[in-house]
Amino acid sequence: MAKPWEELHTKIATDEEYAEAINYKGLTCMEVHAGWCGSTTAVVPTMKKLHWDMVEERSAAVQFIVANSDAITELEQYRDRSKPLFLFYVAGEKKSEIDGVNTISLTSYITENAPSQADIK
Repeated sequence: MAKPWEELHTKIATDEEYAEAINYKGLTCMEVHAGWCGSTTAVVPTMKKLHWDMVEERSAAVQFIVANSDAITELEQYRDRSKPLFLFYVAGEKKSEIDGVNTISLTSYITENAPSQADIK
């Protein structure tokens, strides 16, 4: 039985959790949302499939994070948004962003940029 999405991603809501999440050596895919809006459900099927394809099948070093911008200082500029934003980091450096739910772009970016587990050791 497939795991629910809540078990496949990490929710963060503090500056400390943010710093830890972006410093991952592999690819961090972070969905940013305003607290009043919550994370989007439209992208959940795509994210579950990406997790399965990339992490489970290909042993890619990619983590999926859901971040509440209301409580994280570094995400202050993204507060009061009603549409999702996906930020991508590698070892603490922001590499790219995708505005809105664009499953084709999300899939392409993650597939092309996630290193293997062996590459980050």
